[in-house]
Amino acid sequence: MTTAELVVDYLHTLQERGMERLPVDEGARAILREWMLAAKRGIHRPTAPASRPTTPTSEAPIPEKQNAASDDIAHYLRSAYKEEPTDTYREQENEQEEIPFFRPGGSNAEEVWSNFTRMLPTWPPLRHLGTLRPGCILPYGDRTADIMFVGDAPTYPDEAEGRPFAGAAGEKLDGMLKAMGLTREQVYLTHFVKFRPAMPRQTTNNRPPSEKELLFSGSIVELEARLVQPKVIVALGVIAARGLLRMGDLPLTAYQQQRGQFCGIPVVVTHHPSYLLRTNDLTERRKLWEEMLHVMEMCGLPISSKQRGYFLKK
Repeated sequence: MTTAELVVDYLHTLQERGMERLPVDEGARAILREWMLAAKRGIHRPTAPASRPTTPTSEAPIPEKQNAASDDIAHYLRSAYKEEPTDTYREQENEQEEIPFFRPGGSNAEEVWSNFTRMLPTWPPLRHLGTLRPGCILPYGDRTADIMFVGDAPTYPDEAEGRPFAGAAGEKLDGMLKAMGLTREQVYLTHFVKFRPAMPRQTTNNRPPSEKELLFSGSIVELEARLVQPKVIVALGVIAARGLLRMGDLPLTAYQQQRGQFCGIPVVVTHHPSYLLRTNDLTERRKLWEEMLHVMEMCGLPISSKQRGYFLKK
């Protein structure tokens, strides 16, 4: 049995004893994420040596407190991870490009957010790509919001104003939020890639982030989702949808027809607010608004008859 399988067996034991949630530190979480990615690539972690003490079986006493269980599993993960990989695993691992994980650390949410803000602007894996501009556009809004909006990457207005969803597209988003009875301060606004993608001789022109830029930014957005714990994530545009749901190079309509999740949180896919700058079609605006009504329903927000009638033909 592999080390990962032993850990899963232990987690099942805790679940059978009625434990539904198990907090772990960022180091242990990162190891779990790496195992998951390795499994997707067909790479297996080595089996644990027979002499190594394994995780408790169903006959072993289970810690009474979740914190004790958390400390135990976190310690075990760190110990197991130090095992020397086999030659086969090392060869396979070297063939794959390492996808970095953003690990700001912290003993509580406040410390993690503080480290997040301090470390992200100069985080080496993204800065060393050499494809992103230097200005980091940090998220904005309520860090405990029920709704988390995710765009693809900052644009020229975002970079110029130093905030997400600025300029004309941002005004459209503000209008959409106002129609929902909300403000920017009541939701969480972020981009999947926090730096504006660079281009030769770039002025006000923009480009969507590359697949590599999305992959390297994935753990950052994952951390945000786990800290905010919204009831729903709204993917604004197809690039944000691809980054969150990882279903390939599908068009927006295909993503809208799927019911996906990110970190266990439902994802609603809709147009980027800039789309409203390009169309005055009442039918298209109504479709977008119906998606926002669905988001409001998922969050238990009150919806008036006037709101339900927005963008309907008279």
